[in-house]
Amino acid sequence: MIRDMHDGDMKAVVAMLQRGVQWRALEIAAILKSATVFLYEQQGEIVACGMYDVTSFGEEGTAEIYVYTRPEWRNQGIGSSLFDQLFRQLEQQEKRVTAVAATYRVDEGEAEAFFAGRGFVPLWGQHLMQYSGGMLAEPTLAIKPFAEGDLERYIQSQSDAYYEVRKGIDLKPYRLTDYSEQTMESWKKWLLTEMKDDIHMFYDEAGAFVGSLIVTPHGEAYDVFVDPLHQGKGYGKQLAAFFVNRTLEKGLQPYLLTGTHNKPAIALYERTGFQICQTMLTARRPLS
Repeated sequence: MIRDMHDGDMKAVVAMLQRGVQWRALEIAAILKSATVFLYEQQGEIVACGMYDVTSFGEEGTAEIYVYTRPEWRNQGIGSSLFDQLFRQLEQQEKRVTAVAATYRVDEGEAEAFFAGRGFVPLWGQHLMQYSGGMLAEPTLAIKPFAEGDLERYIQSQSDAYYEVRKGIDLKPYRLTDYSEQTMESWKKWLLTEMKDDIHMFYDEAGAFVGSLIVTPHGEAYDVFVDPLHQGKGYGKQLAAFFVNRTLEKGLQPYLLTGTHNKPAIALYERTGFQICQTMLTARRPLS
């Protein structure tokens, strides 16, 4: 039986989803709260979960969909039923949705075949990488906290740094600065409020800005970039070392996500001591 998710289901659903993906409980709970969620219940037991979100994907007009069925309940049509329910709901959305993206594991299970059979075409992959070593040599770069006056430089530099990557996987807009005014304002607000204290700015000996990264309180790094004008100088390794050391000081295990197509970054992180522990694929299909 498919039903809506209730507040009292949260703990059980989070625990179930953590069996499939190595996300933190708080991250999963936040996703569930912002998404439209359906559960599949069998004999009073939650055995599968499906959800969609029309605002979370990095490409305007594209919704995200996620389906997870407990391994012991697979191959019984449960995932298909949830998917069909989600798709019917998406087609009735007031917010204009032109495509649907799905992210799923490809290092276990049969999710890749499931979504390929429903018309999803792969876009890009991501490795979840975890660090298992000790403290590293401290960076020689100057490190300063993020301030409101850094906002425009930060956004432009990150846009320039990610341009080739986004173009290579055809993630539009290729330049972050080409997002709509509404999306840009939301991003700026997020940076200046929720993330301001977690953003670190790196400068060379001449005082030139060379790169940045976000170090979260729970041990994750993201939005790691080196400005294109300063790439190839070993600064990426210094950013990674800073992240590792600050995270280990908190007694946490450092982890991050990196694109499967980004061979130089994967090699850098592996040399630093990170290992691949999970691989995800994002695929997309048009919404007819």
